[in-house]
Amino acid sequence: MLHHRGSAGSDVTPLIDRQHHIQILDDACRECQKNNGGLLLVEGRFGTGKTSLLRAVRSLPSVEGFTVLHARGNETESGFSYGLVRQLFEYLLAAASPEERRALLAGPAAMAAPLFEYTDGGVHGEVAPDREQALLRGLYWMLVNLSQRRPVLVLVDDLHWADEPSLRFLQYIECRLEQHPILCVAVTAPVHHGNDPDAEHVITLPSMPALCLDDLSRDGVRDLLAAVFNRDPDPDVVRMCHEVTGGNPFFLNELLIEIQRQGDEAPGAGAAARTAPRTLARALPRWVGLVPPRYRDNANVLARSLAVLCSSGDFAQLASATGLHQEEVTDAASALMDIGLLAHGTPLRFRHPIVRNAVYEHLPSTFRFRAHSSAAKALDRDGAPAEHVAEHLLHAPPSEDRRAVDILVAAGEKALAGGNATVAVSVLRRAMQEKVPDDMLPDLLIRLGEAEHRARDPRAVEHLTQAMELTQDPVTRASIAFSLSGALSMAMRFGEALDVLRGVHAEVEPHDRELAVRLRSELIKLASLSPNTKPAAEQDLAAIVGAGGTEGSATLIRAQQAQAALLNGEPADKVARLSEDSVLPGTLVAEPDGGAQASWIAAFCLFCCGRLTQALGILDEALQEAEAKHLRLAAEDIRALRALVNMRRGALGEAEVDALSALKGINGGDSVPALGRPLAVLALVGVLLRRNQVGAAVEAYERYGIPAHIPQFSTFLPFMVARGQIRIAQGEVEAGMRDLLRTHELLHDWGAKCPALSPSTEAVHALCDLGRREEAHALAEEQLDVARAFGSDREIALVLCARARATRGAMPLEDLEQAVELLGGTADAVDECAALIQYGTALRVAGQPAEARRRLRAASDLADGMGATALSKQARQELAVMGVRVRETARTGISGLTPREHRVCLLAAEGKRNQEIAHMLFVTVKTVEWHLSQVYRKLGVASRIELRDALTQN
Repeated sequence: MLHHRGSAGSDVTPLIDRQHHIQILDDACRECQKNNGGLLLVEGRFGTGKTSLLRAVRSLPSVEGFTVLHARGNETESGFSYGLVRQLFEYLLAAASPEERRALLAGPAAMAAPLFEYTDGGVHGEVAPDREQALLRGLYWMLVNLSQRRPVLVLVDDLHWADEPSLRFLQYIECRLEQHPILCVAVTAPVHHGNDPDAEHVITLPSMPALCLDDLSRDGVRDLLAAVFNRDPDPDVVRMCHEVTGGNPFFLNELLIEIQRQGDEAPGAGAAARTAPRTLARALPRWVGLVPPRYRDNANVLARSLAVLCSSGDFAQLASATGLHQEEVTDAASALMDIGLLAHGTPLRFRHPIVRNAVYEHLPSTFRFRAHSSAAKALDRDGAPAEHVAEHLLHAPPSEDRRAVDILVAAGEKALAGGNATVAVSVLRRAMQEKVPDDMLPDLLIRLGEAEHRARDPRAVEHLTQAMELTQDPVTRASIAFSLSGALSMAMRFGEALDVLRGVHAEVEPHDRELAVRLRSELIKLASLSPNTKPAAEQDLAAIVGAGGTEGSATLIRAQQAQAALLNGEPADKVARLSEDSVLPGTLVAEPDGGAQASWIAAFCLFCCGRLTQALGILDEALQEAEAKHLRLAAEDIRALRALVNMRRGALGEAEVDALSALKGINGGDSVPALGRPLAVLALVGVLLRRNQVGAAVEAYERYGIPAHIPQFSTFLPFMVARGQIRIAQGEVEAGMRDLLRTHELLHDWGAKCPALSPSTEAVHALCDLGRREEAHALAEEQLDVARAFGSDREIALVLCARARATRGAMPLEDLEQAVELLGGTADAVDECAALIQYGTALRVAGQPAEARRRLRAASDLADGMGATALSKQARQELAVMGVRVRETARTGISGLTPREHRVCLLAAEGKRNQEIAHMLFVTVKTVEWHLSQVYRKLGVASRIELRDALTQN
């Protein structure tokens, strides 16, 4: 069916989904050998492999010994009298010896001889009715004479293009073959109008049932891809190939050829969706040629115009865009549906997306531009939404029509409001190519810069700066300043961002006090990032406290007060109270005061104070609101912090999902969101290390982190902590310890006294690993005083564990017992598990095996429930040292799967590969492998086949 032209030559792939048809044809050939001939009609739409099926018939073992005659209908010969008949017999007669020729034309067959004489006595044109019967009888007897020697197989391709006299010949012999070893197989397209109306009725009573060739099923597409590429195809690729080609063998063949021509060893789903083979564009005229002549020209115009429009349900708009009358559009559309080019129903669209892609891609540029321009005008005239009109303006050449600018700007605003910043950028940049009136330019630059800022495009700075220069109104300049400072911050140009905010603040204060308060709040946020500007931020905060304003600005000020109290190391209870007071019922996310800034700050403060449940509640509500308002950057920041909260809670799967969602589309070296990215990286690294996936953690950091120089701003310090944790896990304890201590020092220089921000306790453990116990003990004692002053149970417990580790001799059980007790009253499941392991180990060393076993078993169960493999391994190793045989205590069965394991399980059961699952879930392949290993263990299976069976049973 498919002739696959690879780089190494042409390979014929096996016929797929055609075994039934081949069997019928094989049976018919065997019956023919028994003098039981007949005529068999095969119908199939354009590209379904009719010609390939005839080729397969010729190669059947049952055809060996047959005389095979072959003819093919052709549009250019459809008006040539007896053209198809001449193809069948001319070569046979020309190659025959005089004796063979006399035998062929013996008896009644002599009446056909004039058809093959090219002298004056031959038949060269139309035949009079009284002579035609004799001619048809003679042709029939030629076949009979030929069959006296060997069975005869007559193969007729593209019967729908046959000339009328040849069709009458087939009609004549149809019921006269049953007693002769003559089999005629004719293939045709199911054309209702046909080249001539009589074509539909030529073969009215076939001696054998008609066969219909359908498109390939999805399984057929999969089998074909497997045959071509010698591997099991990706299920998504199979789905996409079937979707874009409809299973049409010809289209599928050309799709695969084009993909291989582009150098791909195997197609990807995206490549399959975009491919536009030139061969299909060239085939369009031949396909449209099946349309009756009176509709053909209009059908060609409509097909090319629909390739530009993609789809349309308004025939009046189509008429306007194509220049046809509405009735002509209707007739042409019906004709194109009849031949299978267009799908039935409305809106009008190509039945096979790949055909539309091919036709559009290879349209002449002049026609494409004209069609897009006409479509845009027609849609705008009929009141279509701006985004629909803009789709065509994007592909039309610029004009001097102000209306085009209005439409593109409106479409950009709609895309931005819907959260699709990338589309907004493309539309608004296209608007900039028009002749933009001077009075519109500042507004357009503002919208473009805002869209680029949300899309993380560095050109936002340029366009927002231009907008600022062209704008005089202080209030409008203040609005621009929020986006411009954010764009500058993403580019790590914090000094310039502060200058912008300070300048605009001075301008707007006399005009709008509420806006001035929000600007100063933004100043406080940026100034707090550096030790050099932090004192100024504290002064600004003191100046605006009690300054009044709306509830929105007052909420942000209260949140910043809580943050200042946190940084100054004030008691956790006070910080938590200030944080809770800053989050009142109502809006949690608002522009232009930094999106979710107030709720984010409040949740962060609560997180640092150990109030994980309250922090999670605020973040859940804020995220829901941010996504409803399509505030992408705010949503990413919220997800990043929520990932950290969930990681501490032991909800490692949920933490991983949030972290990867916040990091989606980011690569190492990209611009850095001030809040989200560093925390998301820290959370993701923490999750992977607790799963004992050190390699995956390294890979994640290399992709999302800052491997080289980390800027010395507070917002980037989580990168340094994550890098230190990875280095320690890799055995580079000295380098990791330096990262952790450097973070501790930078926080001290910054003036941050809150112990929850510092990785000092991790540094203590690293110092102990290096044998530097005196330094470790001194640091632990120093931090214990700070932690007790802060008053957070979690921070006190962590320092107690660190001090116990640093104390020489037997581990002090009192510190560890107190730490376990303190953590047992919090939601910090990961820290509690680690403390239990350390306490259980100390009990074992102190000669208290019973209590040690109890604590270590509790830690093992807790680690298994979280999926924290690294902690589970530590607990089991300690139990094994005591001679305890550890049984599996993890949850089993479907109910025992975590949400992420369940998702991976379902995708794997669907046949998706690990790489594909990793792409869909935004995780590494190693992460998928780890999840699958957990799934196999919990379900007691060893393969994906067994996995499917287990899911079915459950």
